[in-house]
Amino acid sequence: MDAKEPPPRAAADAAPAVAADPPTEPDSPEVAASVADCPAGDAQWASLLASNAAFVAHGWRPTLAGSSVSSHREALASGQSPSAVVVACSDSRVSPELLFARGLGELFVIRTAGNTAAYASTVASVEYAVHNLGAPLVVVLGHTGCGAVAAAVATAADAGAMASQPSTLATFVKSTLLAPVRAVWARGQGVVDTDFVAACEAENVATAVRSLVTKSTWMRKARARGKVKVVGAMYNVAAGTVKEV
Repeated sequence: MDAKEPPPRAAADAAPAVAADPPTEPDSPEVAASVADCPAGDAQWASLLASNAAFVAHGWRPTLAGSSVSSHREALASGQSPSAVVVACSDSRVSPELLFARGLGELFVIRTAGNTAAYASTVASVEYAVHNLGAPLVVVLGHTGCGAVAAAVATAADAGAMASQPSTLATFVKSTLLAPVRAVWARGQGVVDTDFVAACEAENVATAVRSLVTKSTWMRKARARGKVKVVGAMYNVAAGTVKEV
């Protein structure tokens, strides 16, 4: 990518928008922009980070004393009450239950290519888990070495980079994943080996966080009222660590 010229423009994002909530309670500017404290979400996020530290140090946690996998599974047959929602990449190296050292019924996981929140099905799944299951925390989890972001960086440098890929995949990269790359470029950050890619991975997470509260009026209001905490984070595939971004 020429450091003197911005990457080429792509077609507008063709992802379907989530239908707005009924206009019974229109947003005020304060509601649209504000983020209230969410003590329950803060507590769950601290717990997940502590569990991730245990995963890094010791691997998968032991079975709880006096419990068994079969008895726990049977107890969950009547319903679920996950403590957090995780929107993660589909990458096979990124397993939220493992890296957060959690078991059945503890995390509501949604996995998409590039951990995006561009489509209605993802946003609706998050709404369901927060509204109906009471999860006070949503984590958008990106990761190092993300192939989807790498494809977007390559496409920004060369519009024909995805020519050999299936058409749906190529269209997804161009319509959804190029925007974070352009945002990093617009901040004046040049293409410097992995530093640029890492910045694009972090910006991709931030884009998904914004997308959740932009496409969902309900989520935006819930966050403004302190009902849910929305966090962007990165998983280091080599080190096993999760850090907020």
